[in-house]
Amino acid sequence: MPPGSLKLFPGLAIVAVTACTSIPYSPRPIDADATVAEFLARSPQTDGLRKFAEANGYSQQTWPPQQWDLGELTLLALYFHPDVRIARVRAQVAHAELDSVVQPPPRSARLKPEHHSRRLPEANGPWSLGLELEIPLVAQGKRAAQAERGAFLADAADLDLAHAVWLTRSRVRDQYLDLRGSREALVSLDAQLAARQEMIGLVNRRVEAGMLSARELAAERVAYSQIEQSRNQELTKQQRANAALAAALGMPMEVLASMALRFDAPLPEPLELDAGTLRGMALRNRLDVHRKLLEFGAADADVKFAVAAQNPDITFGPGYMWDQGDNIWSLAVGISLPPAARTRAMIRETQARRELAAEQFAAVQLQVIGLVASTGAQYRLARERASAAERQLQTQREQEFRIERQFAAGSADRMQRLAARIETITAEAVLQSAQVAQRQALAQMEDAVQRPLLGDLALPPVPGPRTSDMDNGMANHSRHQDRPQASRL
Repeated sequence: MPPGSLKLFPGLAIVAVTACTSIPYSPRPIDADATVAEFLARSPQTDGLRKFAEANGYSQQTWPPQQWDLGELTLLALYFHPDVRIARVRAQVAHAELDSVVQPPPRSARLKPEHHSRRLPEANGPWSLGLELEIPLVAQGKRAAQAERGAFLADAADLDLAHAVWLTRSRVRDQYLDLRGSREALVSLDAQLAARQEMIGLVNRRVEAGMLSARELAAERVAYSQIEQSRNQELTKQQRANAALAAALGMPMEVLASMALRFDAPLPEPLELDAGTLRGMALRNRLDVHRKLLEFGAADADVKFAVAAQNPDITFGPGYMWDQGDNIWSLAVGISLPPAARTRAMIRETQARRELAAEQFAAVQLQVIGLVASTGAQYRLARERASAAERQLQTQREQEFRIERQFAAGSADRMQRLAARIETITAEAVLQSAQVAQRQALAQMEDAVQRPLLGDLALPPVPGPRTSDMDNGMANHSRHQDRPQASRL
């Protein structure tokens, strides 16, 4: 080898180094104490939450709000709850994997220095230097199938993010409705206790006057004791609802206790939706239905990859060698022939998995249809019960009004007047319970069709480095041909 040829080694080394990536390792330690401190420091005044609220229509003057309703609590939960954060990071992982899949295959180079033991008379030296390249030519069908499968899985991860958003909103809604129902029940029970306490006083005076027996007084005290026990149970239920709401928000209970919640939103107008409309709404909006479609698309891409794998992989290997003063050029062609039996088995396996994905999609559709029919029937029944309780309350109020007129005219005594009032309070409690059941039935129907029906809010985008709302996450399916289109939640 001539002395000048040794200069090739540094040059080739530089080329090899520059061809490598230059991104350094970045450590990411976990500090358990800092995680706990961050949780305890969460509040409506958090800077990130404030920016998230401003991005969703609030101004610096209106955030944090003086009173919190369901929509604002949901906004808070979407920022803090870990399920949303985990789903967002998983979507980022899926998209990063997609970026890796669509990259071209790596190319390799190999240096071949050789030393000859036999010395030639020429002054060429005992060394030879060679360079070989390896350029794989992957079948286009394989790369396209891998890219298609990765795109389907990335879109499925976006749907998982949307599903996490919906579940977070559903948990906040359920706990909010439970807390609202508990507070309304406590107000009703307090009114019943006050009326029963007054009734006990009236009955006691009549017992002392000999107008009534002690049995009537004991019956009134038993009724009072039962209502008092119900109130204690409702207080326990309210404490559990407060704790569950704090967990659904991803915030400490102490912070939730300092927030003024409002529960004055009226019931929405009765929904007149037939079974066919609800079924169509659910099949268009259900995230699990769309995800099964994406899983079927990924399974179909696997079949395409298995079919393309029947074609051999070809590798080109151009090379050069300087050997004892002689320039030697070479071209190697490598062919990888897959075993026919193996490729046929792989095709049968992927086709079976695709058929399984199709059956799972059909099963989810049938489950959704059954769920929508069930929740729709429950909502109609709850609405009828609430209407019946409202009519009963109206009848009782008319009866109480007649007793009031009789009392004013002297034809009814104070006990009759109070008894009518107790009956009205009881009818109001029955209506309140029926309205709670109607809200819960409507919430279940919301989950069945995965579309807000309570009229409380429009779902905001998800905060984070990769901000995307549910609609954008679902609309990404339109990037691919023959992909399911997801409608707006």
